[in-house]
This record gives sequence, structure tokens and C-alpha cells, in this order.
Amino acid sequence: MPSATMPNSTTPSSGPDGAASPGWHAAPPLSDAALEGTFWSFGLSGQPPHADFLVLAPDGRIGNYRNPNEDGWVVLDGRLALMSRQGVPTTIFDQAQSTSGDITALMGRVRIPGPPLIHVLRRVPHPAHPLHATPVEADRTARFLKRLTRPSRPNLVVLRAGETSLHRSWTKDIGDDDRSWDLCISYYGEDPAAVLADADYVTHQPDQRKFQALHDCFYPESPLWSYDRIWFPDDDLRVSWSAINHLFHLTRSFGLDLSQPSLTISPECSIAHGVTAQHPGSLLRFGDFVEIMCPLFSARALRLCIGSFRDSVSGFGLDHLWPSLLGGPRARMAIIDAVGIIHTRPIGSTYDIDVAVAEKDAHLQAYRFHHYSFGQIAIPA
Repeated sequence: MPSATMPNSTTPSSGPDGAASPGWHAAPPLSDAALEGTFWSFGLSGQPPHADFLVLAPDGRIGNYRNPNEDGWVVLDGRLALMSRQGVPTTIFDQAQSTSGDITALMGRVRIPGPPLIHVLRRVPHPAHPLHATPVEADRTARFLKRLTRPSRPNLVVLRAGETSLHRSWTKDIGDDDRSWDLCISYYGEDPAAVLADADYVTHQPDQRKFQALHDCFYPESPLWSYDRIWFPDDDLRVSWSAINHLFHLTRSFGLDLSQPSLTISPECSIAHGVTAQHPGSLLRFGDFVEIMCPLFSARALRLCIGSFRDSVSGFGLDHLWPSLLGGPRARMAIIDAVGIIHTRPIGSTYDIDVAVAEKDAHLQAYRFHHYSFGQIAIPA
């Protein structure tokens, strides 16, 4: 998660309504870097929040909240401003509360016509999982049995792998020196020694599900945060080394925050969501859905979404939640048709789908999630 630290001031001041506001002071100058990736509740002062978990997402997008009066955010003269769809500030936050040097709340007058109203933003963590929450203070740090001293390539593949993992059969159609990615294996089999020679990083996490284990690999000081882009494939996928290179190259070329390869249309490929099937003649399709089976994140997007991994057992619902947290970035999310992979295992073969759907519904409700469809835009090959 991004640092919660922002500069603070302790000079008392009036509130946005001109009256003295105990505990509030003039907001210090802020920056995009200080605000991007932070999480807040948002609403009118003295009323229930409009949003329990609002994200100040990259590129001035607002995540997990939709309203034409708050269509984006920007820093104006050191102050956080929410902007309408017309690009006009609707609230400028000029007051703050702080604890131990960190800003914990921001307050500003609503600038749209009507009676005087005050907006308040309050810092919040990711919601606890409603069914499987573990204590925040629990030590969930993954231990690396093998790791690089420093990254040797810009990209990273993190594979949650068991004894039947197909990674050894990935087609090696380029040389090892030509790979643009390092490999981390989070192993859930009995003997991690079996994969020590296969990867640049290895952890042994036999008692966790995929996203729980992946979360624990990305603790704040983890070496895995040193990479620009990170791909999380399941271990039942068939792919080539050159295809993985191509995948990372296109995500970088188009500046994607969240993406995935498409699924090859063939009898041996199991496709759960029709939208992920490969489109002939298409390079990629911008859209609002990326499947949990093989998501690829930019580092900045992963920092926003990693909290949702923490206690998810099935992963169901995360593929709807991530686009929302990132602000529905149609131009930053895509299914890449130029790279096709084969999914060899049918959906639901390792868990109870009804239980997974129930978990999805409960988890999304914890975020007050509402689905918004943005459609798709295809880019020809």
C-alpha cells in the first residue's frame, strides 16, 4: 500500500464555512505524489458517507465511486480539488486533521450552486474481508527460500505453482538472455526443493490459496516491488517465453495498468468468460474486465489493489473490483489479443463454485461496490 504520510500543519484555522472548527487546521501544500494511491471515505459533513472506500487513483481518476460532480481529482495550488465532468472544481479541500504528522482527514466547501455544504474525506484502510479476515497484526510476511540480490530484468512473473505446474513445459523459443522477465514461484507443493532451480525467487506457502499467498509475497519491503510490471498466471496455463515477452512489451507500449493475454479458441482451452476469447485481427481490446486467472498489473496499480488479495479464498469478484478501484480506466485496461494462451483446467475444478460466488457477493458488498460497464474498444493488429 502507498505511504499514508503527507505533510501536516498544526496552525489552527477556521473551517470552510468560516466558523472555528476544533481539531482542524489549514491544509498544508499537497502534491500528486502524496495523494495518488490513497484511500478515503467521502461524504457531506454530519451525514453518512457517499463512499466508504474511495480511491485517489492514478492520472486523476477516482476509484470505487461514480458521480458526475466528482469525476476526477487534481492538485490546484497545493490543494486537493475534486473536478466535475466539465473540468470545473466542485470542492477544494483547504482544511485538514493530522495525527503524528500524517493527514487523516480533509475538509472543503462544496462549490456548486445551492445551500452551503461541506465535504469531508477521511483516511481508511482496505475493508476487512467479511468472511475470512485475519488479524491486521498477524505476521503474514512470506519467507524467500531463494531470491535475487537485485532484479535483473524490468518485469516479473509470479507463479502460484503446485506439483503439476505446467511452467516447465512453457515453450522456450527465445534464449534465457532474451527474457524481459524474472520468475518468482510461490510453491504450494510438499517439497519446494523441486522448484528451486526453476526460478529467480521461491517461497513455500502450502497452506494458503492463491491470492492470500500472493498478498504475503508483496509485504512493504519485499524485493518484488522493484519491478515495473507483474503478471500472476495460474499454473495450468500453456504459453511460450516469447509470448510472455510480447505481453509485457505491449503493456508497456500502451501504458496499461491492468491487462491479460487472451485465451486461444481451441478444444483444449477452457474459457469461462467469452470476453477473454482471442479476437482474430485485433491487437488488443480496451475494456473493464480482466480475469483472476492471469492478471497483469503495473506496479502502481498493484499497490492500489494488493489489499484486496489479503484474505480472498477463491478470488471470485476481484476481477470486478480491481477495475473499480482503478477508476474504470478504459484506456489503461485491456485484453491482449496479440498474445494467446491455453487454459487447460476447467473452471471450478479445485473449489466449490457456489461457495465462491457467496464469497464474491460478501466481499464486494464490503467495498460498497457497484458495477459500471464501460464496454470495449478494439485496436486493430
